[in-house]
Amino acid sequence: MSAAVTLGLLFFLSAGLNEQVAEGCSCAPGHPQQLFCMSDIVMRAEVTGEKIIHSDENTPGMGKIQYEIQVIKVFKGFDRIKEIQHVYTNEMSSMCGTRLGRGQYLLSGSIAPEGFFVSMCDYLALWDRLSLMQKKNIKHRYLMSCSCMISTCTEKPCQPSTKNECILTNLSSLWSFEDREPIHESACIRHSDGSCGWYGGTGKPSENDTMDVSDV
Repeated sequence: MSAAVTLGLLFFLSAGLNEQVAEGCSCAPGHPQQLFCMSDIVMRAEVTGEKIIHSDENTPGMGKIQYEIQVIKVFKGFDRIKEIQHVYTNEMSSMCGTRLGRGQYLLSGSIAPEGFFVSMCDYLALWDRLSLMQKKNIKHRYLMSCSCMISTCTEKPCQPSTKNECILTNLSSLWSFEDREPIHESACIRHSDGSCGWYGGTGKPSENDTMDVSDV
């Protein structure tokens, strides 16, 4: 299971899938960049089929769902993608299992002994529902800035405690979509001096940034 599955706050971060939090499944809130960086593998893939695998015929619902996929593009975990033949999730939503229909998805998750697992707590979304800025972040910015740290602050004034920290002050922005429109369009990017700062697409980063995003 993903490391993001905890007994923390009830948040549902799988955009475009089931749009309710399942009873019994709790996910720690996280910015998409955090979920991206915590994942073993992040990819764009097309789901082409599914199969229920029961662990015990006497305990229905305790198995897992095996999704058949066609990998389109890998964004993280390039050295591990050859291990992946299927994508798995728990059958029960109370165990953070998530249902995927046919179509193209952004999939992120963790490698387990049984295979590649995704859950409600991972960064999952229908690919076509992601904005252009989100896709650019996924393709270019997040991986290059996984050494940056994103922290939340609810009591102002909020100041970074280290130079590689970006502060998130609005916890409601951790929801994937608002009124069916994507709202995750920021990235905490690393500069050449080792510091990190928010990039939200309103302008180009400075010349000292280690990442050129002007042509992505």
